[in-house]
Amino acid sequence: MIKIPAQVANTLSAADHSRKRRHMTWQAVQEEALSRIQSKEWPPGELIPTESVLAREFGCARATVNRALQSLADSGVLERRRKVGTRVVAHPNTQALRYLMRREIEAQGKAYGYRLLGYEKGAAPTEVAQAMLLRSDEPLLRLRARFTADGRPYCFEERWINTVSKSGPTSEALEKVSPCEWLLRHIPVNRASMSMGATIAGCAFLAETLELDPAEPVLVVERLDWLDNMPVSLSRRYFPHDHRYSAEL
Repeated sequence: MIKIPAQVANTLSAADHSRKRRHMTWQAVQEEALSRIQSKEWPPGELIPTESVLAREFGCARATVNRALQSLADSGVLERRRKVGTRVVAHPNTQALRYLMRREIEAQGKAYGYRLLGYEKGAAPTEVAQAMLLRSDEPLLRLRARFTADGRPYCFEERWINTVSKSGPTSEALEKVSPCEWLLRHIPVNRASMSMGATIAGCAFLAETLELDPAEPVLVVERLDWLDNMPVSLSRRYFPHDHRYSAEL
């Protein structure tokens, strides 16, 4: 076996890494930024490198970096100030950002669509109240929303938000952003649990929203978000049976 000198091997490895970074999409830049924030390479409260510096490092256009960083700023992970720079917010919620439907759909190169279908306050189903450590008569905010990718049904979401400790979002606010995006901007969720299962579309409303036959199977992803020891949100997302679910570990 021919042994390649360490210096040559390192040079080849660096060149290969450089080639991989060329022509990076804004989604890839965003993912790299998230990784650096989560690893504390870019710690909370500190300024990150400028767009020009990052564009040179990634071998992409400055506009590509700008779009990636602006997306993170819109989601509450970064704070951008003119003539000051871009810094990581004090408590960046990177795990919640990875759960954003907008990010998931746009990462596939598809047009993101969102519509609020229901907004009401009242008692939650018993199993929801128990999961959120509440009495069955304590009020919760119940939301229903539809997400599309390139205009086609992608997901139906049903969500309950605990408004006891903090005022919940208004219906006007949720006409503009999804419940998950609102939570990301307003509540520093710091842990979550998730489960998955399968069921049938069943009720007419769900089947109609996803444009499915009531007998067709759907994937259900349930997530419970916590702020310290208090559950603040429980969501159930329903996807068509051909949906492919992926998670970052």
